[in-house]
Amino acid sequence: MTFSMKRFSAIVRKEMQDAGKNSQVLMMAAIPLALALIYGQMDSQNKEQLANLTILAALIFTGGFVQAMVIAEEKEKHTLRVLMLSPASSLDVLFGKGVITALLTIVVSVANLFILDVVKGNIGVLILLIVVSAFLFIMIGTVIGLFSGTVAQTSLIGMPVLMVLFMGPMMLSFIKNETVKQIVEALPSYHISEAIVKLLNGKPITDMNGDFLNIGIWFAITLIVSLIVYKKKQLD
Repeated sequence: MTFSMKRFSAIVRKEMQDAGKNSQVLMMAAIPLALALIYGQMDSQNKEQLANLTILAALIFTGGFVQAMVIAEEKEKHTLRVLMLSPASSLDVLFGKGVITALLTIVVSVANLFILDVVKGNIGVLILLIVVSAFLFIMIGTVIGLFSGTVAQTSLIGMPVLMVLFMGPMMLSFIKNETVKQIVEALPSYHISEAIVKLLNGKPITDMNGDFLNIGIWFAITLIVSLIVYKKKQLD
């Protein structure tokens, strides 16, 4: 499994052309921005939490759901099969088809910080966290897209998964069952959420060792799973 910059670049160029024509992609990117604009009008003393909510929305919906739709659309048009049978490696295809979604997710997430006027704390590490988290959710979206036969099926398969990841951290304080609490606290979205608030509040990085470890483990798992599922679909 080799990575070819030439093939990767060709896939990225195609994705750039397709993204500008896809109204669904632009709509999903607009949702977190709309949330930030609405929350920005509120007289809130805890804008860090609002920024956390909108960034998480960008990661999950712009990153995860858009990527699922992109992959499912390629399957529906049978163009993904062409890529699978081409000399392009699985890394070429997965990263080539994910990089535009990642850039869109990162831009939306950073824009939300400016809209909510919370550009503070450890911004350098926060941007790095957003980049890694964007690719993590893109891998989740890729798996959802590969399991979906059509774009419509991405909602049926992916929305329950993505909503658990989105709502889990917010609903944690209302959950009484200890087992369910432990499951939510193991989710990457919970640790991303915790790390975002800590970084915006200028907490030392040592306070986030557990969060970064969890995110790193989930990143590795999602990358491996997406490669395995891609290879399986390639052989089907």
